[in-house]
Amino acid sequence: MIKLATASDNFRHDDRSLDYVFQWTKDQDLDLVEMNTIDGYDFFEGLGFSPALSLDCDGLALRKRIEGFGLQVSQLDCHYALHRWQSIPYMIRGIKMAAALGAPRIATTDGADVPPGMTLDEVFQRAVYHIGEALVVAKTHGVKINIEPHGPLTTNVELMLKLMKHFDSEYVGVNFDTGNTFVAGADPVAMTEALLPWINHFHFKDVAPELAERVGQDTGIAASEVYVGQGMNADNMTKILQILKANDWDGVISPESRGEQNTKLSVDWMKEQIAAL
Repeated sequence: MIKLATASDNFRHDDRSLDYVFQWTKDQDLDLVEMNTIDGYDFFEGLGFSPALSLDCDGLALRKRIEGFGLQVSQLDCHYALHRWQSIPYMIRGIKMAAALGAPRIATTDGADVPPGMTLDEVFQRAVYHIGEALVVAKTHGVKINIEPHGPLTTNVELMLKLMKHFDSEYVGVNFDTGNTFVAGADPVAMTEALLPWINHFHFKDVAPELAERVGQDTGIAASEVYVGQGMNADNMTKILQILKANDWDGVISPESRGEQNTKLSVDWMKEQIAAL
């Protein structure tokens, strides 16, 4: 069954709080929320202007707040470039927070570029080691580690397949991002088909026509400047939905678009597309 979630990061530039996102999600008749995380406390979060979740907060208390809105957490975004050692404690803290919140998964990814002095193969080897360190904790807490296409390693379908087959674990999966793969010059539809056995969560992200010249030059975008369904990637997402339906896919789709207005239009477009299936 295809389920929809609200991504709290969509509201970051609107300076909205998490509670605002929770109420907004409920008002859209959705029952899942995806949250981005920070390690420590953020100035704006403390003042009520950030929808980020601090990994230092009381997870059980937050879970009660979320459940008070009638919501559940679909995923925690714990992105920290996988080639860096800091990704290990970030993933581990995220896993423990996800367990406290009753969230089944976290997401992470590689950096935007291959670091100077490293090769892509070295990035892969570091990613394998760092994910492996966190995987022990993931198994203990029953939380899946999702890898999101967002860098030169993860937007490469061959390397993503190699990564999934290396671990061959129910606790390592894919949070597929349609926008990042498109911007990286990959084929989101073909890549979805290749990775489908491991995909359990999606970021449905469109790409504004103004970014046409950047396709193949970057490895991702933070969020779409247009609503999901309005940009160059709309046809690909419609095809992906048809693939999911044909395969009885059971998971969550989180539309990513900048700002509340775009998010509302994105959710409405997604609902129409899913109903049409």
